[in-house]
Amino acid sequence: MDTLTNILRLAIQTLGWILAPLVLVTPLWFLVAALGTKLGFWGYEFGLDWMTLETGPKLVLACAVAGLLMTTLLITHRFVARRWIGMVSLPVLALVVAGAGFAGRYVYDGLSASRPVVLDVTTDAAEPPHFTAAYASRRGDARRSLDYDPSFAAAQAEHYPHLTSLVIEQDASSAFREALLYARDSGWRIGTASDSAGMFEAGAESLMYGFRDDISVRVRALEDGRTQIDIRSLAQQPVHDLGRNARRVEQFLAVMGGEGEAG
Repeated sequence: MDTLTNILRLAIQTLGWILAPLVLVTPLWFLVAALGTKLGFWGYEFGLDWMTLETGPKLVLACAVAGLLMTTLLITHRFVARRWIGMVSLPVLALVVAGAGFAGRYVYDGLSASRPVVLDVTTDAAEPPHFTAAYASRRGDARRSLDYDPSFAAAQAEHYPHLTSLVIEQDASSAFREALLYARDSGWRIGTASDSAGMFEAGAESLMYGFRDDISVRVRALEDGRTQIDIRSLAQQPVHDLGRNARRVEQFLAVMGGEGEAG
């Protein structure tokens, strides 16, 4: 019995030396992947594709397997030696980390499967709000062109039929000011803005991985005194945006139409 107890204790201690750094490294790995991509230390191909989606799940699986194995050894030791050995919290923490990792991947895969790939969302596919040459020159190493891709129009019409031009009972000048205020309150980086032209351009960046989007808003006075508002939001990188740009357009229209609040 003493021999079995010693073997179990040695196995638990050895596994603990492996599991402890694994528990620390796994969440740090995902954090570094996201921050490194956001800060521009590497591209999304490395930070998202390789670090997060390819290598990350292997670390999560290792946490789960090692955590379950150590839990089994600890329970076996408890029945053989009639007492618990230290490090009981370590496998629990490993399983929590693994559970969070599996949950995160489940949510990501679910969003990817349920959201259409519409990287260029506009309320006016026939005449999308445009971007100036000055704004285009400031985009840096954006992977996608600012030219509207009509291939997204059909998918948008099917999945987001409500994202169309907004017509409101308000003069164009005050509507433009409200749209610009909403953009600033939402944290968009305003580029060119012209009240007389009724348009402004802006950029936005996601919290995780720093994926950048380009936004153009157009405000036009109609002959009957009402105002038509159009917006276009497109992803700079050719990566599934999980509906990010469509949500931005939807929220903007809701606020400008009096259905929500800026933020």
